[in-house]
Amino acid sequence: MDGHEVFSCRQRAPYFRHLSPQSGMGNNVTMASATTYELRPDTVEAVAAGRVRFIEHARQRVLFINYSHCDVAMLKAVAEEAHRVIAREQPNSVLTLNDVTGTTFDKESVAVLQAKVAANAPHVRRAAVIGISGLQRLIYEGVQAFSKCRIPHFETRQEALSWLIKD
Repeated sequence: MDGHEVFSCRQRAPYFRHLSPQSGMGNNVTMASATTYELRPDTVEAVAAGRVRFIEHARQRVLFINYSHCDVAMLKAVAEEAHRVIAREQPNSVLTLNDVTGTTFDKESVAVLQAKVAANAPHVRRAAVIGISGLQRLIYEGVQAFSKCRIPHFETRQEALSWLIKD
């Protein structure tokens, strides 16, 4: 060689050997796609905690619950985290802004939302939803009917925040 070493997965980095079909694992080496992955449960809970936070609008605290682009596992974790936060607040004191943009729902996630909306009701003074489109409207109406809570839908975050803080 001329002084330049050639990088070899097998020789220099044995931890890459699972990427090579010659690694002794046969030719059926499976690699996950970057777009199809599943988070570990502890990671889901950590991410969910960051999706539930108080924001300030016109000097009032609003609990922003970010369900946007959630899969079922994340939606359940976010709903549980939101319930944990809301349950610590005084009755009839919490303003919530719920963003469901791009979220898909199944029977299980709808049941979780129905249960959490009903459980949170004693603590929530006002709630608003943004991001509803298409078939989500049917689910939205079903959650409201089950929980007996009126949660208005707004087209924009600003409209929702303005409604939440009005007297």
